[in-house]
Amino acid sequence: FGSRTAVFLVGGSSVASTEASMQDFSPLASWQWYAAVDGQQYIFWTCISLNVCFVFSAVILFLGVEAPYGRYNQAESKDKSNVIMRVLSSIDVPAKAAWIIQECPTLLWAAWCFVFADPACRASWGNCLVLLCFVAHYVNRTIIYPLRTRGSKPIPMPVMLMAFAFCFLNGYIQCCSLMRYLSVQAGNLTTVVGIALWATGLYLNLDSDRILRNLRGSGETGYKIPYGGLFEYVSGANFCAEILEWTGFAIATGFSIAGVTFAFCTFCNIGPRAVSHHRWYLQKFENYPKHRKALIPLIW
Repeated sequence: FGSRTAVFLVGGSSVASTEASMQDFSPLASWQWYAAVDGQQYIFWTCISLNVCFVFSAVILFLGVEAPYGRYNQAESKDKSNVIMRVLSSIDVPAKAAWIIQECPTLLWAAWCFVFADPACRASWGNCLVLLCFVAHYVNRTIIYPLRTRGSKPIPMPVMLMAFAFCFLNGYIQCCSLMRYLSVQAGNLTTVVGIALWATGLYLNLDSDRILRNLRGSGETGYKIPYGGLFEYVSGANFCAEILEWTGFAIATGFSIAGVTFAFCTFCNIGPRAVSHHRWYLQKFENYPKHRKALIPLIW
């Protein structure tokens, strides 16, 4: 890898060598990293493994099995659940602590990979902007969001550990790709469009969190119908926004295997949850707006 980097940094003395090196750093070339060595190959097979695992997870969740956290982690729900769900729900972790613990690997990987980055990647505005998108989301999700939640249900320890494992692996593939193996050009159309979509998703995500947070007064723990923002169109407004966010991120990375994996896994994980929430709202509230969809406005 070091020799490739040296060629990549040459100014204009060898156009042919520089073009060859740029090809090595091309985001689309990441789909061929199965034939690479060391870090690139690790990232490729980690991506493939995550995609396979989340396909199975999505199938199970779409069949009606509800991940036992949040509104589905209540005593009456545990008593009615099957053996597997009761085991998963047996040890609860306070929500604030669980969110901080499970999400923190992303920020640790971002810091580590930036400090030990390839000089060419760290000098690229495109690479740094896309990494900043990743960090901005997880500063909110790891620190700000947990500290501002009200009355959140505890999270079962196995669920927290699974989320921790995903954040650890995903933090590795995203940050390592951006800071060692990819060349993202800030002026490329995919970068500009992708960051714009990411920013739109982030805004809608934060707005949805605000609406949900303000549904509860001090000391309240019950559930109410959310109104406003994206909730006027879908039950899973925060899930829709987050999928949009990471779809934009994948585009901004130039459709790299790591970026696409993140977007795909996000859909497989929270897409079914949006469907479960929609079904739950319809069953719990007789006056729930019938025009709302589950995840995609006006469609699904």
